[in-house]
Amino acid sequence: MLPPSNNESNNLTKITEFRRGYSHFLNQFLNLATGLLNFLGSGNVSESVKRELIPFRKQIDSNIISSTQMARDLLMELDEKHMLPQAKKEIISYFRDGNTDVQRLDFVIFHKTFESLRKFFIHSKSGWTNIQYTVLSANLTDENFKSDEILKYRVIPVLDKLDSLKIFLERMSVILAIEDSHLIFKAKQTIPTFSEDKDYKLSAVFSEGLQKSLEDDLIPVFDIESSSSDFNNNSKSSSSGKNISDSSKNSISPQSKSKKLTSNVLNTAGKLPWNSNQHYYFRYDPSKYEEERAYFQSVINLETHLGADEKTLRAEVIRSMTSTQMRLKSPDALEGEYMMFLDNFFDFCRNILIMGMGIPDILKNLFFYHIGPTHFYMIVRKFLQEANTGYLHIRSSDGKKVTKFLPAEIIKKQVIAFWIREIMPNLGDERNNLAALKKIIEIVDAKYKEVSLHAIKEYDNLPLEVKASKPRVQIFREKMNTWMGAANIIVFKRFLKTAI
Repeated sequence: MLPPSNNESNNLTKITEFRRGYSHFLNQFLNLATGLLNFLGSGNVSESVKRELIPFRKQIDSNIISSTQMARDLLMELDEKHMLPQAKKEIISYFRDGNTDVQRLDFVIFHKTFESLRKFFIHSKSGWTNIQYTVLSANLTDENFKSDEILKYRVIPVLDKLDSLKIFLERMSVILAIEDSHLIFKAKQTIPTFSEDKDYKLSAVFSEGLQKSLEDDLIPVFDIESSSSDFNNNSKSSSSGKNISDSSKNSISPQSKSKKLTSNVLNTAGKLPWNSNQHYYFRYDPSKYEEERAYFQSVINLETHLGADEKTLRAEVIRSMTSTQMRLKSPDALEGEYMMFLDNFFDFCRNILIMGMGIPDILKNLFFYHIGPTHFYMIVRKFLQEANTGYLHIRSSDGKKVTKFLPAEIIKKQVIAFWIREIMPNLGDERNNLAALKKIIEIVDAKYKEVSLHAIKEYDNLPLEVKASKPRVQIFREKMNTWMGAANIIVFKRFLKTAI
């Protein structure tokens, strides 16, 4: 047998404590979790800090108590004396003939254990991530006490413990051959596949060679649903595997060397489940696109600057509307000018994101491949709106009214052309490389933590009367785009499940 890879060796080290049984892990978790609760009420915390923590204690205590109660319930539930009778009772739901041989019972027990631990992980990860964010948000006079005594020594160790459980569950899912294995950390019940050749014991999780299956089958951490209503309306037809497959028969292949746009659907899917979902497909509506093109017949001004102050913009619009040169331009010339502006603006957005996220040159094309055309379109729209540019000024047919309009379908079609021309030709098999993707996620996660701390400092610096005027959550919601950057938030939502 080949030796384990470095990554698998590290993962096996992280889950070593499970060799002593599920109860050992759960007891370790309980000790750490209750340790924080006991610490916050102890004499080791000064009265001033306790007073500063009062607004946050209810939320922190609730999350701790919820996860510890679930862990205690699991200690009884996963006991063999409890599991074996339950497995015999439920064997018929797994096997129609109801045959209760030893291996089938082991399979049922293994899956039920997996389900229980999986639900515990989902619930506890959410709760303790919330605790971490709450503590980070707490306005404590002693910042070192917050970062060391609370976060470093009590909250982070629990999150590390849960990360070990995550690795353990991923390896269990490989043994169980879970259908839709990329959804194992969603709430939906999992469906395992039985094999006569497999061992369904705890010891099987430590078998070498599972890492390759993990890399082939698991979707990485960034399965975020888009918050853009603009795109959601257009992506319904490609949200299911069936519709994606149907629409991609005439789609644009990422391997295509042609730079000519021959379809309204872009297919950039890779070879693996995690780069073959809806984020790697994009489309525009041909009929709406033609409607928007027709507006160039009535355009009296194009906003094609990269940002300017309001007075300058207003003067420029007035000048353009009265310009003889503008009136003499043909619709085709105006359209060509606008397309050239979009291409330049796409480059501008790309450079801003690469610099802002700190993406190294070697990963920049892969970074945009995994952002995907959908989220890039969302980012472009956000940049256009913030810079107040990219708008068409259209005169009504009676000449009495001027409408300001951002042509969504034209932008989408140009994003597809940009992807074919600039992104896909610069990619090879690295788009199927899970390790490279995880590196990108690490970089984005580090940026998210940095920007989150900045947002918290911005809140802390607000005048007391502003803080008192609204709930903290509402202020963060209203200021988030300013404090964290609207485009950054789109990237965070794309790659990080816990973001925003």
